[in-house]
Amino acid sequence: MAIITGILLGLSTLLFIGPVFFYLIQTTLENGIKSGMSVAFGIILGDIICVLLAVYGVGKYLENNIVQYWFTVIGGVLLIVLGIKSILSPSQINFDGNNLASKKVIKTGLNGFLINFINPFVFAVWFGFYTYLKNKYTSSSDVNLALVFILLTIFITDLIKTFLAQKVKQFITLNTFSKFLKIIGLVMICFGIRLLYLLFTT
Repeated sequence: MAIITGILLGLSTLLFIGPVFFYLIQTTLENGIKSGMSVAFGIILGDIICVLLAVYGVGKYLENNIVQYWFTVIGGVLLIVLGIKSILSPSQINFDGNNLASKKVIKTGLNGFLINFINPFVFAVWFGFYTYLKNKYTSSSDVNLALVFILLTIFITDLIKTFLAQKVKQFITLNTFSKFLKIIGLVMICFGIRLLYLLFTT
């Protein structure tokens, strides 16, 4: 039962279309599947750290106003910078991601990690999941099993998104991709501004 719960909760995250989703798709289209997979690894690494923080009761420290302030500022600025970069960078579609430099792959993976991990909403979701599971199951092994399957489900769905983006891009022209990049850039800037807006209005 814990496995099914974990899978269902993992699938429920598909409803949360945040900046990391757009970055995953953009990176795959622009740099190839290898780079897209590195973003997926970065995302899941951030999720794993969030789970560990929840399990070991570090959540109360993250509720500190100063910690929340800097997480939100860094996250908002990062999204705005990446959004501007997406709009201004020359459009390119890499149909052979295997030739991508290792440094570029590491960089995209790190960006995926940062966009996911610094987002306060991600922390809220994971601490919410953990609280729900703690109330649902009396056994810590069931809670941990459900958490593992949430992570596996998220990781697998992110890989599927990457493979689908790789398949779709053969039908995309450079002009269409250029417009798509600008839309993604604007979306990421909006996410960044929203984070900063919520910070200074609450």
